[in-house]
Amino acid sequence: MRTLFYTYLYFVLLLLPAFPLAAQQPFTVSGRVLDAQNGQPLAGATVFLKERASVGGVSDQEGRYTLSAPAGNYTLAAKYIGYEQQEISLQLFQNRTVDIRLSPSTYQVQEVEIIGARQPTVTETPAMGQIDLPMESIKALPVLFGEADIIKTVQLLPGVKSGGEGNTGFYVRGGGADQNLVLLDDAVVYNPGHLFNFFSVFNSDAIRNTTLLKGNMPARYGGRLSSVLDIEIKQGDMTKTKAEGGIGLIASRLTVQGPLVKEKASYMVSGRRTYVDALFSPFLRDTEQGGVPYFFYDLNGKITYQLTEKDRLYFSGYYGKDVGSLKLSSGRFVADFHWGNATATARWNHLFNNRHFVNVTGALSDYNFLFGWDYGGISTAVETGVRNYTFKVDFDYTPSVRHQLQYGAIYTYHSLRPRTGSAETQEGETFSTGRVRTKFAHETALYVSDDWNVTDRLLLSLGLRSSYFLQVGPFNLYHYDENELAVDSVKYGDGEKVKDFHAWEPRIAARYKLSEQASVKAGYTRSAQYLHLVSNAYTTLPLDVWVPSSALVEPQRATQYALGYFHTFKKNQYEGSVEVYYKEMENQLEYREGYAAGPSNRDLEYEFVTGSGESYGVELFLRKNYGDLQGWVGYTLSYTNRTFPDLNQGKTFPARFDRRHDGSLVLTYKYNPRWTFGSTFVYGTGQATTLPVRRYIIEGTVNYQYGERNSFRMEPFHRLDLSATLAGNPGKKISSSWTFAIYNVYGRRNPFLYYIDSEGTPYGNDTNVQAKKVSIIPFPLPSVTWNFNL
Repeated sequence: MRTLFYTYLYFVLLLLPAFPLAAQQPFTVSGRVLDAQNGQPLAGATVFLKERASVGGVSDQEGRYTLSAPAGNYTLAAKYIGYEQQEISLQLFQNRTVDIRLSPSTYQVQEVEIIGARQPTVTETPAMGQIDLPMESIKALPVLFGEADIIKTVQLLPGVKSGGEGNTGFYVRGGGADQNLVLLDDAVVYNPGHLFNFFSVFNSDAIRNTTLLKGNMPARYGGRLSSVLDIEIKQGDMTKTKAEGGIGLIASRLTVQGPLVKEKASYMVSGRRTYVDALFSPFLRDTEQGGVPYFFYDLNGKITYQLTEKDRLYFSGYYGKDVGSLKLSSGRFVADFHWGNATATARWNHLFNNRHFVNVTGALSDYNFLFGWDYGGISTAVETGVRNYTFKVDFDYTPSVRHQLQYGAIYTYHSLRPRTGSAETQEGETFSTGRVRTKFAHETALYVSDDWNVTDRLLLSLGLRSSYFLQVGPFNLYHYDENELAVDSVKYGDGEKVKDFHAWEPRIAARYKLSEQASVKAGYTRSAQYLHLVSNAYTTLPLDVWVPSSALVEPQRATQYALGYFHTFKKNQYEGSVEVYYKEMENQLEYREGYAAGPSNRDLEYEFVTGSGESYGVELFLRKNYGDLQGWVGYTLSYTNRTFPDLNQGKTFPARFDRRHDGSLVLTYKYNPRWTFGSTFVYGTGQATTLPVRRYIIEGTVNYQYGERNSFRMEPFHRLDLSATLAGNPGKKISSSWTFAIYNVYGRRNPFLYYIDSEGTPYGNDTNVQAKKVSIIPFPLPSVTWNFNL
């Protein structure tokens, strides 16, 4: 009750400045920004009144906008990259509803754009570290095996570091992979990787827009410390049936969309499957390994239904799975593994009036991993997973000309299955991790925020999030002696409170316009995270485990400060920014020294140690938005350190993903109406790792003594990728294009990992010990993809 009272009080205080302005009784104009050809809403379109510089905004995910101004005659304007600007004469002497339909530009700029920019909002909004990525941008870039990939594009942005060669893991401003909130139509995706993270689970044909928030996250987002990757599934065409797809070297995809009821309801279904198993099995069939059949697939769907002019329903879902097996030709070792994600979302959007609307959302998220093998007559299985049920209500309210309020609540029920194992012999004798049980928890949050235009130059964004987390039974809390034997326990029944946590999470941001082309921004964010993903650096399968905050583990917390300068040039054709940040992180988790992954009777939380983290850096970004040549250059200078009393003798050490320098150059060039060329170049300081510093021999066996944690740097990482897209002749019933790409053009042998190799006899003088490098793709890798539209 105290939490509710303070949140309500904060909400009232935010509204107080609006009352005098509301007495001026301004009128509002609201509506939606739509694609004139197919009726799709355009998220991120800039809408403004030309006669009043301070009255403007950006359309939301439904294409909805709301502006308020005193009575008068105005020109209502809207613009969006790849579309012709639209201007409408407006007599605002009463509240008005005006839908704006934008037509695609005749020069098809969306086919060659790199990143869609909400011009000129880079200097107008208080948002820092926010970038929108339309799918047309992502598809224009050269990628591994020709598969357009959202996350690999995100990795090219300043402040975002990749998890390694070809890997879809990403780390933002010093945070771990678990500190990124990945949302697919408001449902959390816990493992966004296919093929051991070489591809993301997001089929580019099924996605409409992607937004990355790596700075000051708005109060409506929570549960993570570093970033939000908000991905929206495409809505179906309301006017006619369409099909599109592609055939590549390792995967094919097909998307079908169209009206269920013309101008009222639509559907979209999209599927993708690889044929890695069919391609490689013939080459491996006669080898000692006996073949490695493996494939992944995913399926997306969405139904949109307009009940009334003020009510819309959305139903969307995703299901994807990786399936593989490994068998030795002798038959002594047989393994099967599969993992996958499933999400489902239902949302109701209701417009109370032209100043006030609500989204009511229910979502399911599920992730499961299973690995089983049979060796020497003993069958073993290891499993982990997590499932969420979420319900949330989000309100948007514009009480006056200078205030834009967002407020709401969210509830999530967590069910987390830790790493559990079992084994069975041929005689039927079984072994299992009997004490390890599924963990249950409730998580709730209330939030409120206000974008307050104090003056035409000064904009404040004030937000507060109040979060609460409750671990409940069934749960057994064990106490162990020095020999790891249970000596005592406390048993909690179903639904019984085990441990709870509460956090206030203030979010403050400010923007001051120096001119129409330049602004300065500052932000402060305090965040809490109640779920943890702890990675074992030596595990090659996706066995990383999600665990909740509990009687054994405290929540993660972080405080981030950021300051930035933003500038646009040549009528917004160019935009640039410089951002500096400093982040402190508490209750970071790592495995204890000497821990070896495997089935255990103890809860995994007993294997963790706790420490703190620190990250700071500067990010430079320059982007060209229009013209035949487009692209960006980004550079990050950063430091990321960890301090754990129980690791590295308590000394501070660099995090595994600490990189001093990280840069990217991304370009596309439209040579003529049919040919478009693309290129990306990336460079990064080598990752930190731990290697031996000396060796010694015990009973004829060579042993190694390792140095300080992450004290060794791999070689620097750099790579050049090129692509060329040839569009078919226009005017045909089926439009198509060919994309030719080369990954790693000059064959750079980038390090994936190092291992120690010893040659010679232990007691002889011929012993040679070397650290050897393993590269995943040490050669130029060509690909070709045929894309089509019906």
